[in-house]
Amino acid sequence: MTTPKAQPTTLKPGTKLHRAFAVERSAISEELRTVELAFASETAYERWWGIEILDCTATAMRMGRLTSGGPLLCDHDTKDHIGVIESVQLGADRVARAVVRFGKSARAEEIFQDVLDAIRINVSVGYLIHQAVLVQTDHGGTWGAVELWCGSYRPHQCPQTETEGVAA
Repeated sequence: MTTPKAQPTTLKPGTKLHRAFAVERSAISEELRTVELAFASETAYERWWGIEILDCTATAMRMGRLTSGGPLLCDHDTKDHIGVIESVQLGADRVARAVVRFGKSARAEEIFQDVLDAIRINVSVGYLIHQAVLVQTDHGGTWGAVELWCGSYRPHQCPQTETEGVAA
């Protein structure tokens, strides 16, 4: 009989992660083909290595890719580019928000229609953690992710947090 391997207790720079949230119909503009999303917040989220708390400040988030027309991907597949990130902002409430616009290709139209029909009701953001600090040591540790790189968004089906979502 083998003993299961212990989970590492450190978070390595460059760890790729995702967060998910629900899409609300009031944040969708069918005419402009846009959706306003809240893609990151400082709400604690339980991971296998401990509790993750994102630092949603301008000095912590590397958003160059997002602010220069970052991709809207289907299922985080870089070969399934269905739109573009139009704008990004960090609110005084320390929630990061973006407006994404769906393209007019057949694939983009298919996914946008699924969003309009509430078939695809969740969205996920992919990001890398470049730096994290252990801020508390109970229950496996609470990690503050203090330097993030945000990469892409994707419509999908599995929610993770309730505080991130589509801004109304």
